[in-house]
Amino acid sequence: MTLRLTRRFVHQLFIRRYASKDSSITTTTTTDSNKDLTTEKSSEISTVKRAFTLINPKTVHEIKRIDDTPIKNEMDLIRHRLTENRVKNIPIETDVLIIGGAIMGSSIAYFLKQRSPDMKVTVLERDWNYTTSSTVLSAGGLRQQFALEENIQMSVYGAEFLKHIRDHLSILDEDPVPVSFHHNGYLLCGSEQSVKLFEENHKTQTSLGAKSKLLTASMLKEKFPWLNTDGIAIGCYGIQNEGWLDPWALLNAFRQKALSLGVLYLNAELVGFDKSKRVWADGTIENQLDKALILSADNNRIYPMDSSFFINAAGPWAGEVAKMAGIGVAGEYPVALPVEPR
Repeated sequence: MTLRLTRRFVHQLFIRRYASKDSSITTTTTTDSNKDLTTEKSSEISTVKRAFTLINPKTVHEIKRIDDTPIKNEMDLIRHRLTENRVKNIPIETDVLIIGGAIMGSSIAYFLKQRSPDMKVTVLERDWNYTTSSTVLSAGGLRQQFALEENIQMSVYGAEFLKHIRDHLSILDEDPVPVSFHHNGYLLCGSEQSVKLFEENHKTQTSLGAKSKLLTASMLKEKFPWLNTDGIAIGCYGIQNEGWLDPWALLNAFRQKALSLGVLYLNAELVGFDKSKRVWADGTIENQLDKALILSADNNRIYPMDSSFFINAAGPWAGEVAKMAGIGVAGEYPVALPVEPR
């Protein structure tokens, strides 16, 4: 994969995130010598929510890959990989690369290392302070009143995990994890048309271990005198294992535990992938992800990293990461991941 493709990734990211009506960004061509890299007019660019990014519009032209030196043969490749100046602790390869280091990425890293201590797990997080993370911007709610069995099972497990969080996430002799869980059930209400649905969902929930109770309109009025029950025929109230907690505290607990287990966290941003073609015995050609292209926050350079598995835990920007991997673009996987920031 050449430097040319990498510049395309960076350039497209720059255009998507910083394009505006500013005349300085409404040019129709780039200053790059690559003739095929063109910029759309600002009026043709869809408005995308701005997110924290390591790509600075003032220094975007300085970004380059650290392995862009000419490689003519196998010995040049070996010599280069042994002597390349990699910033701090960015490895050449890892077993699992997780894109996104908030609650989802950190919990995945924790569970992976817990089950396979020798596995090399690396987590990328571009926002080191988690200022735009959905985790810390959320209310931290936990409920078990769902219709889908998988959601109910995950919530039931989550409640049990929190009950024994000290056993799971405590580190040596440090103080217990202060997630500040407040027990207070969710109350869902429905009209006459929703009674059957509520009853079916409640049956499913209780069969999987969820603790909830169905309430008639009169029972709701008695338990919650302040509630206007006009038009309400039924309610479902979580009587156990529902409430809210401090999401920032839980994120830090998972992250610190993962670090203690040997997970590597990098303050870096994914800007693309190198891809390779694999030809199967039946002649089928499949595009595979070869290396992740990582923009380091330390020196504004792009580092390629080999990985056996890539896990997309980028939250609202998971759709963008999926497109970098070829999902949702013309080709083998034309259906896009339906996730985007609000």
